[in-house]
Amino acid sequence: MELQEGRIYPPLGTPQDGAYPSQGGAYTPSFNPPPYYPQATPQQQMGSTIIVVHRQPTVATTVITRVGDYYFITSIVLSFICFFCFSWWSLCCTIPAIFAAISARDAAARGDLEGARRSGQMALGLNIAAVVFFIIIWAVIIGLAAGVQSTTRCYYSYSGYYTCY
Repeated sequence: MELQEGRIYPPLGTPQDGAYPSQGGAYTPSFNPPPYYPQATPQQQMGSTIIVVHRQPTVATTVITRVGDYYFITSIVLSFICFFCFSWWSLCCTIPAIFAAISARDAAARGDLEGARRSGQMALGLNIAAVVFFIIIWAVIIGLAAGVQSTTRCYYSYSGYYTCY
């Protein structure tokens, strides 16, 4: 290190001699890639044979499938209505309808659209049967309640009692 006018050269924190590559000439790569020669598509050989290369277009087909609930929500809602309105015989239709709707959704996910359509129609039919049972059961309950009320005769007796027969 030399001392010049009170300074230290090279400054502190810089590499010593030989740490940098020489800056003497232009950069020349050590590897040269081979030149590129494009090839012609039709190739003709010497003689009477001609080779022609044809490229076929690529066709992509997209199949869009409808994946719905296949009456799953309808089956769940009808099951709750039948359970809370005391129409438990209708649950014999709504619970299998839930399983049919799940089966239809799984078949659609597998790509079996015919099986999904068949299971979805079964779920719809079971839900319709549950609604019919629900209406019949409530018609019977209301009819029995009205029939019992109309055949019962009640009166207030002079002795202070309310009597029904």
